[in-house]
Amino acid sequence: PDLLPLKLDAAWREDVLAALPELPLERRTRFMTEYDLPEYDADILTDERSLSDYFEEALKAYGGDPKVVSNWMMNEILRMLNDLNITADQLKLTPQNLAAVIKLVDGGTINNATAKMVLVKAQETGKDPKKIVAEEGLAQVSDESALQGAIDKVLTAHPEEVASYRGGKEGLLGWFMGQVMRETRGKADPGRMRQLLQQSLKGKE
Repeated sequence: PDLLPLKLDAAWREDVLAALPELPLERRTRFMTEYDLPEYDADILTDERSLSDYFEEALKAYGGDPKVVSNWMMNEILRMLNDLNITADQLKLTPQNLAAVIKLVDGGTINNATAKMVLVKAQETGKDPKKIVAEEGLAQVSDESALQGAIDKVLTAHPEEVASYRGGKEGLLGWFMGQVMRETRGKADPGRMRQLLQQSLKGKE
């Protein structure tokens, strides 16, 4: 009875509501509408605030398709978080560095397998991905002569498998690709390697 009347006007209420942080359900809806993400992606990325912040910072640095960033987040970043038992804001791998790795893949500088390794190294060292690629010679092998040399070496070492392939066992192509990838330490351009390998296996120059 001794409390004074409390008068709340509409303007004050709007100011309070505007100052409230974005709620998870609201953010999930925004991720679906603003970034055109599937509900599954949006639900996982907004489950923890630092993860959704990480995604948006990485997307801003990437400047491309949100789904591409989401795919890397859902596969590589979440795996890393689970393995290390940490949250996204505790990563040494910054959102900007994740974006840099994706750009390296898009530009053909490194392939997906190498990119995954670079992400791990960036997390361990805090180094810039471009510096890691340069220092460790991880750039993708796209030069035709270098690829052909690796292919010739593999085919020469496995004549029985070559004969089997030419005899109709074309399912061996994947095995040969694995051997060439091993020969190039995982750095072969998969598309160009496949093309040259098929030509070589068919006996073409």
